[in-house]
Order: sequence, then structure tokens, then C-alpha cells
Amino acid sequence: MITHLCPIFLLSLLLTAACTRLSDDGDRLTQDDAGDDPVPDSVHTVTDDLERSLRLDAPPRRIVSLAPSLTEMLFALGADSCIVGVTSYCDYPPRAAERSVVGDLVTPDIERILALAPDLILISVEGNSERTFGTLKRLGLRVFVSNPRDIPGVYKSLRDIGSLTGREKAATTLVDSLRRVELHLRKTAAGDDSTPSVLMLLSLQPLMAAGRDTFIDEIITLAGARNAAADLRGAYPTLNREILLRMNADVILYPDDMGVSEERMRSGFPEWRELRAMQRKHVHRIDADVYLRPGPRVFQAASELQALIR
Repeated sequence: MITHLCPIFLLSLLLTAACTRLSDDGDRLTQDDAGDDPVPDSVHTVTDDLERSLRLDAPPRRIVSLAPSLTEMLFALGADSCIVGVTSYCDYPPRAAERSVVGDLVTPDIERILALAPDLILISVEGNSERTFGTLKRLGLRVFVSNPRDIPGVYKSLRDIGSLTGREKAATTLVDSLRRVELHLRKTAAGDDSTPSVLMLLSLQPLMAAGRDTFIDEIITLAGARNAAADLRGAYPTLNREILLRMNADVILYPDDMGVSEERMRSGFPEWRELRAMQRKHVHRIDADVYLRPGPRVFQAASELQALIR
């Protein structure tokens, strides 16, 4: 069963909170709309997620983003006019595809990056490699590491990027909006006596799930459900068929980038037909980009999941 939900309340909160109107292209927030002065009054310092301090005399004008989640944040803050380069995975919003592509996440093309003459490079930890980070630093490029691991980390990354780009007001407004969405989700979950179990499969060969201390675990909890794999060892535990049958989750999720269908799972694992989720048709293919990227759309994922389980 394929389900795509786009909660109206979430979108309206995001747009209202940014105190902006959508421009003609439908997904870009204009500089004037955000209400920020593009140039700080004085030199300031921003500390990244590796505890490195970055001194700024003025907002960067040429940014290369090496992580899809960070590209989304730049657009959400209305700083997209500064983006000159992205990775091949930076596909949201659609306007991101108009920027120069500098390679993929793990092996970006350093020569292409240099050719764009960036004054700031945004990089993550889990998506990008230590080798890439080291190379960029040795070349004397200004690199800022943003690596949100949970919902508070998303808020911090938005505030950091807002500070870097001179859009502090837009960042504060957006974070306040997202906090209201979070509160709404938690209140809705608290008002429901049921706590269904949800299993997020990430791979079939090997059989792997999202465990505790992951973004998916936070999304499941925020939606008012229980992660069926939370008690297993490790963030991404490998399962066997017996464990999965014993879990007998109420809902099974799997990302669309796995390239499999529910029918293929039924045929490849015939014993799964006894699972509660299979019998009740609560097996859902979800948008991997929405659920697995640690960016503003994490709240959309939680809202979609909450609608699925209620």
C-alpha cells in the first residue's frame, strides 16, 4: 500500500512562521520576505558540530552544499540565492537541480568545487567522508560541519545556517514554527490511548531495521508509536526471520529507495503473511527523502506516520 500524505496544518504553519509569501516559482522564499539584513553589523563567530569556530566578516555569497538536508535548510531559510553547488542527491526543492552538481555525497569532485570559488562549504558527518573534509581543509577552504542527529539537532542546524547566512530572523521564526508542529504532534499522540508498534525496514538483504537512537526512532515516537526494534542492540540492527515474526509489528514501513514492492516481500518471505501488519494491510512504502533526511521535513514524516497509525 503506497501512501503519500501532505498535512495542510504543517504546510500552513511553516509558511506562516517564516513570515513570508511564496515567490512565483512556488518554492523559494525571497530575501525581502524573510526580513533579515543580509549583512551583520559586526564580525561574529559560529561554532559547528565538531566544536570548530568559524569567524565571519560578512555572510557568504557562494555556498557549496554537500548534503541534501543542508541544501533543504538553505532553501527553507530563503538563502538559496547563495547556493552555487550541490551534490547529485540534492533534489529538493526542485530548484536545487538548477545548481551546479559537484559529484555525489561520498566522492565529490574537488576540482569542480574549486572552480565554483565558494566562500563557504556546508558538509555533514554521516553523509560525507572524513577524506573529503580533510582535503577541503588542506586546500584552505572555509568548511562548516552540520550534523544533526536528533530533532534538537535540526533546530540547531537551522539556527547555525541562519547565522552563517545573515538570516537569523528567518531561522528563529522557522524553528518556532517547527516547535509548534512538534508540540501539536505530541499533544495528539498523548490524547490517544493506543501505542502501535512500528517497524522500519531499511534493507532486505541483509534484513535490517532502524533501531533506537536514530532519526527514525524519534519520528516513530513523535508520531505516538513504539519502535518495534528499539530493544535490539545497535542503531541499525540486523534481524533474522524469527525475530521479525516474534516482533509482529502493527505497522511495517519501508523506504521507496529499496526498490521492492509489498508483493515482492510477500513472495520472498511467505511466512510474513502471518504478520499482523501484512494481514491488516498496514505495510507502507514511504518517501525515503522525507523520512531519512535530518532536515525540516522530519516533522512532515512524523505527521504522515501519525495519520497512518491513527
